Amino acid sequence: MKAKFTILSSAYNKSLFLRDWANSILEQTYRPLEVIVANDQSTDDTNKKLKNIKKEFLNKKIEMQIINNNQRLYCGSSYRNLVKYATGSYFGVLDADDMLVSDAVKYIMGLYNNEKYNEIAWIYTQFLACDKKMRERRKGFCCAPSPKESLLLLGKKGIHGYGHWRTFSYKIKKPEELFCENLTCSVDKYMGYQLEECGPGLFADRICYKYRWHPIGDKESVSSTKFAMKTWDDVIKKAFARRVKYNRKPYPILKHKEK
Repeated sequence: MKAKFTILSSAYNKSLFLRDWANSILEQTYRPLEVIVANDQSTDDTNKKLKNIKKEFLNKKIEMQIINNNQRLYCGSSYRNLVKYATGSYFGVLDADDMLVSDAVKYIMGLYNNEKYNEIAWIYTQFLACDKKMRERRKGFCCAPSPKESLLLLGKKGIHGYGHWRTFSYKIKKPEELFCENLTCSVDKYMGYQLEECGPGLFADRICYKYRWHPIGDKESVSSTKFAMKTWDDVIKKAFARRVKYNRKPYPILKHKEK
């Protein structure tokens, strides 16, 4: 029997983008597939749209749970909370304003099931940076660190090598710890630094994810502000301190080469 894949998403006032998000999931052919999505105290019609989308998912044999947060949790805590509702063995994070390419789940599960990668606990891929209307802008910046480096050391140099499509498997024993409580940005960076302390990783330089890039100053933009840069710096400092305190070493990250 094939292993179930779980897509984790969190939405706060993402009504304008949910159609794109949903369509990209409906295009996935891999089954069994489930979606666990949080409505993080939205004040628009996000919840209504999610309920309508759930009917479409069920018609396509995609399981779905909508978790209505009792209070605003923001991104980090919301994802941390979602993990306990998941029933899959493999997981991927899809932000509610972004999209997957049509075979993203099938492709990533092919890597997890590849005999060459039996020890791999988590995989990330390349992404496509798009504008707010999801028009292509450029290839993303994801990369694998060199054998003598780590994602955390890259971060110290100001290099954000870890990003979308962010996936992990049942081999991560405490998946809720991949997400920091109350973190509103740098959630992906925190996740990457945690993952490389949990088990061997794999980077595939193949676009599986479409990232909606909101312009600086837009109310949806959280990654290009002074606050975001300071948060990233704090995440890096805390990760270094954690590794020293608990004597944690990063596991290697392999690079998958397409034929």
